[in-house]
Amino acid sequence: MDRTLIERPVATEHDNKGTQSQHQQPMQYNMPASNAHNFSDTSAYPSATSTSAMNQANLTDAAHNAKPTLRNLSEFLTEDPNVYSQAEIQEMLDMIHDGNRLRKEDHRAESGGGGLKPIAKAYGIVGFIKFLDCYYLTLITRRAKVGSIGGNGIYTIKSTETFPIKPAENSGRGGANGEMDIHADPSSVLLNMWNRGKRSVGLGLTNREIAELRYQGLYQVVDLTKNFFFSYTYDLTRSLQENFLSNTSQPFPPPPFKDMFAWNYFLTRELEECTNSLSSFHWKMPIIHGAFVQRKLNDYGRSLNVILLARRSRHFAGTRYLKRGVSEQGKVANDVEHEQILHDESKTVSNGVFSSYIQVRGSIPTFWTQESSVTMPKPPIELNRVDPTYTATQLHFEDLLKRYGSPIVVLDLVKQSEKREREVRVGNEYRHAIDHLNLSIESDTHQIRYCALDYSHISKHRHLDVSTSLNEVSTWAVNQTGFFCSNPFWKISKGGTIEPFSEKDYQAASMFTKAVGVPTFAMEQTGVLRTNCIE
Repeated sequence: MDRTLIERPVATEHDNKGTQSQHQQPMQYNMPASNAHNFSDTSAYPSATSTSAMNQANLTDAAHNAKPTLRNLSEFLTEDPNVYSQAEIQEMLDMIHDGNRLRKEDHRAESGGGGLKPIAKAYGIVGFIKFLDCYYLTLITRRAKVGSIGGNGIYTIKSTETFPIKPAENSGRGGANGEMDIHADPSSVLLNMWNRGKRSVGLGLTNREIAELRYQGLYQVVDLTKNFFFSYTYDLTRSLQENFLSNTSQPFPPPPFKDMFAWNYFLTRELEECTNSLSSFHWKMPIIHGAFVQRKLNDYGRSLNVILLARRSRHFAGTRYLKRGVSEQGKVANDVEHEQILHDESKTVSNGVFSSYIQVRGSIPTFWTQESSVTMPKPPIELNRVDPTYTATQLHFEDLLKRYGSPIVVLDLVKQSEKREREVRVGNEYRHAIDHLNLSIESDTHQIRYCALDYSHISKHRHLDVSTSLNEVSTWAVNQTGFFCSNPFWKISKGGTIEPFSEKDYQAASMFTKAVGVPTFAMEQTGVLRTNCIE
């Protein structure tokens, strides 16, 4: 998806009559008459400064200090419903380029002013954002392919650029290339150059401009080149099982992506309003934050692709010690969905056989905090709020049930005993919360299944093995939740034994699909394993 962003110059005074419809309308500025400017900084200029130059400088600074009227993105960004070929696109760009050039009788035509100027080659749109002055467009300018899932390329971001969307400054200048107007008053040109020079080094800025620069700096702090991934043809915000089911039920238009894992969700909301519902997925490209690792293995002649994919939720996210516990809306700190995908390319089935397993990890869903300190490597754990009904914890597990179904298997890795209670305090509170929630769940099938594993104690014990303990717990969890397989040959029975997949199992899945009207696969994961530690 190579896209070229084209800068559209604002029409000059000579062009406004004939080409006004081809350009965006410039921003409207409110210039109150009482907005006077102090020219104490211009005392160094010669006393021969003309009255017209002073008046023009006054108008320039008044427009600079005035509060701009911000327009919504939908007011100047629209989607062309027509579909063009590459040749038609180039022909249209050439036509706009020729139409925007300055007339031959203009003295600036010899310098090649006007037209279109390419400013970036982009591989995707991150989104739009506005603060106080104007909108900013962030584009992906460099990418790198890190793998693929079923032939769908997965990319990481290597470089981005942000461009302001605002009318070009035209005070004291001629064309779009910034040539000086030879007909302008030399004194006004000098004043404009002086004022622009001051602002370029941060002098003479209004409070609004200072705040705008501060917001720009905060926005640029987010480094999109580290652990951010995207794909043009595969929804990374959804699991492999969800993508298989959605492609079976509704291949076009694709379902909306999960906004909890799309880190550019806020930046693309207004873009979605400006595009058609059937084509918005071409422009909106969800970007996930997490990890993607892919390795190819050979197992006795079989070619296997092993993929580990992690999606980090944008809700209640933060750094260690600064974000702990759960929010009032039931969102836990540092919520991450882990997916293990296995692709067997050697099978005779089209595109091979896919299988996957989902598990989640996140902070303990109760109210607790830790205050970091340089002198205290292990800050104390504080239960900062009392929630007798565990409302936030209940909201969290309700969200898990909606996303994954039941059962919810909880693996608690915090310490179970300490001389000086620290992790034990929040661990006991977590266990009490689960016991309280299970009292209101009548069916044993849907109750939360809790398992405590003191990872620290097992790893330090001479006669205990961490790998064996984790293997036993993972086997127990997989037997309860199952896993997804696109074309299974074996199945896990209720007793935990592995049995061949029979024709009756396939018929049962197809009968359920016909009866309910919802596409199902013969082997799906229902429920999820939730793991937590102190982090």
